[in-house]
Amino acid sequence: MSENICVLIEQRGDTLDESSLGLVAEARRLIGQYECEDEVQILCMERGITTPLHALGSYGVKKVLVVRIGRKGIYAPEAFSREATEFIREQRPTCVLGVQDKETVEVCSRVAAALGAPLFTNAVDIRNNREGEFTIIRCISNGYLFEEVKPVGPTIPIVCFLPSVLVPDEGTEREKVHKEIVVEDIWCEERTEVKLEQIIEADPSELDIEEADIIVSAGAGLGKGERFEIIHELARELGGVVGGTRPVIDDGLLPYERQIGQTGKVVSPKLIINCGISGANEYTAGMEKSQLIIAINKDPLARMFRFADLGLVGDVHDIIPILTKRLKKIKEAKT
Repeated sequence: MSENICVLIEQRGDTLDESSLGLVAEARRLIGQYECEDEVQILCMERGITTPLHALGSYGVKKVLVVRIGRKGIYAPEAFSREATEFIREQRPTCVLGVQDKETVEVCSRVAAALGAPLFTNAVDIRNNREGEFTIIRCISNGYLFEEVKPVGPTIPIVCFLPSVLVPDEGTEREKVHKEIVVEDIWCEERTEVKLEQIIEADPSELDIEEADIIVSAGAGLGKGERFEIIHELARELGGVVGGTRPVIDDGLLPYERQIGQTGKVVSPKLIINCGISGANEYTAGMEKSQLIIAINKDPLARMFRFADLGLVGDVHDIIPILTKRLKKIKEAKT
């Protein structure tokens, strides 16, 4: 018996993000439940250089197929989806895994429509049995509820995972890795009805909090008016965005799209600084997958410190200005 799982990733720069590596780990976990020769097939939408793709050999990948088009580094959903559809038709994987982001979901939607396959978004887990039947667990009702869904009939389910639940495999399975990896290019024509004219980089402060690498998050402990402005200044110096807890949103200090938590958005940035946040479960459920968590609170028993990699006990109005001033000096020294 031979089974395979297709992992659809997108490369935008000179590194592979945690969610892409997490998808590979998820695919290997599923493959491991079959008594067969395991194979994880990687289909990469190329938007940058390919050197980092060789690092996938350390995560159990043997071969990566890179979809390229005439103009390097551009986003072409029609071209990418055509090649992905043809590849899936030929290879007939048991399922296709992707990350829940705007661009990948657009490609997966086109592929699902072309293949007549079911598309499952907001996934947090996937299970399978030896008969090849899948069960997908999805997040619904802003994280308050979860549902189990199953594809019906002989089909190839396409599953998009929330980035916050994807964790790279760092366990004993890494001992079975393939150090050698083959990267094969698939060139395709840029036949598209949508033409990309220009890519405009967004100001870091205006990024969606789900896409930001750095978040400075504010709680009710910051206060209002001028007392709240210190959080924006710190975010500007870090090149990050501002998020907040539900009380901050309810007070009108930040718009709803900046709310983190079960009733807001689930984030997993490289760095999040929690300022004046006690750490209620409603909030921590939305940020506990962040790579580096810093907490600043004057209450040494605040629940937020349980999740923090680094905790500072003190008044945020004393600590944040000092931190901001220090960052400014570092920048000035570099220039």
